[in-house]
Amino acid sequence: MLILFIHGVAEYQVKFAEPLKTLIQKEFSQRRQKLPHFHSGFYADIINNKGKIWNLIHEDLEKFKKENPYINTEDILRGQELRQGFISDFVGDAFTYLNHEKGAKIRKSITEHLEDFIKNHSQETELHIIAHSMGTVILWDMLFSDKFEPSDAALKFRSLINERVKLKSITTMGSPIILFNMLLDIQSEQVKLRCKSQKYPLKWLNIIHSSDMIAYPISSSLEIKADSNLSVTDKFIVDNANNLESSVRQIMNLPAIKTLSDITSINKVLDLGAVAAGAADAHIGYWNCLQTAKLITEHILDDQEKIINLVIKRLEKVPGMTSVFHGVTENIGKTFPGTKNIMDLFNSVHQITEDFTFLDGSGRLRLRDNLAQTPHVTVYDPTYKCQFRGYVGLIHADGLREEIKYIKRRYGKK
Repeated sequence: MLILFIHGVAEYQVKFAEPLKTLIQKEFSQRRQKLPHFHSGFYADIINNKGKIWNLIHEDLEKFKKENPYINTEDILRGQELRQGFISDFVGDAFTYLNHEKGAKIRKSITEHLEDFIKNHSQETELHIIAHSMGTVILWDMLFSDKFEPSDAALKFRSLINERVKLKSITTMGSPIILFNMLLDIQSEQVKLRCKSQKYPLKWLNIIHSSDMIAYPISSSLEIKADSNLSVTDKFIVDNANNLESSVRQIMNLPAIKTLSDITSINKVLDLGAVAAGAADAHIGYWNCLQTAKLITEHILDDQEKIINLVIKRLEKVPGMTSVFHGVTENIGKTFPGTKNIMDLFNSVHQITEDFTFLDGSGRLRLRDNLAQTPHVTVYDPTYKCQFRGYVGLIHADGLREEIKYIKRRYGKK
């Protein structure tokens, strides 16, 4: 298993993902799962040094101070620390990527990272991508945009994940995709069309800290249907990002504040102050967050569940389903003399309408109609031991058949 990290704004450390990597490794170990291989897709060396911009800004402020010695320059450009830090970092990196030439170089760098990662672990065939902040927008663009030139590295990136490895899951953290897509203009139909070409399901987890003003949910905007090859889930981390935010929220709950007459206005000001106090730490805090590591681990390992188990869970939820022979061995020659196994017995009175194996080799499914045209479905493991058998009445027959068509399309071996 391969896990590729893609960083976001204001990142200048090659080992930016180490804290989250360590937390994920611990989660895998606690679940007694084999540890994945990790790689950090670092591209920040392509981005211009925004320090140069602020050097020029400070020069202008100094000129103004000399010309107006009685005016405090901090009153002219208020919130300089926030401007020079979080806001400047985010806006600067975002506009750098949107520059045609720089954007192409960033996509080329990420593609080269992925190609080297695959080459160094050629025995691995499964890929999971974890992206943060502006990195989620870059990934979104590389995967789904139809505006690239034939020479753009994004197209090679797509061929790598389609031909060399299987992209099984995406995790986005602190993602402003829904905002930047107003510029990129990637339609949900483009996303679904690209995912449809995959021969296996793609799962997408979007993690949002409640105080992260850059991050927003995306599942509704993609309009993903139940039978799609893509599933998208938004998960929220509801917590204070730092001690300052926690302190401001404690003030909001003081009895003295609650008894003031203009409570609505005061609460709005305090709530805004609390969010402002925690916004930057919330946006970068995913890399050090245990809850984030747990969500990612569950997301990735859930994707490892055998298809046979996923199919059985779906069949159990089919309206009108009655399950029988659950977990029974197929060798029943002693009970029914003259039959080698239960398949011979069923085949003698049932017409097989569907028969296919699962993509991962974990089993197979057979659908039969009895003499009354009532459908019976059976799921076997690789040794032909029955793991599930059930049937529905005529009123629910079409529903079961549609479910089997979906299972075959999504999980059946081509």
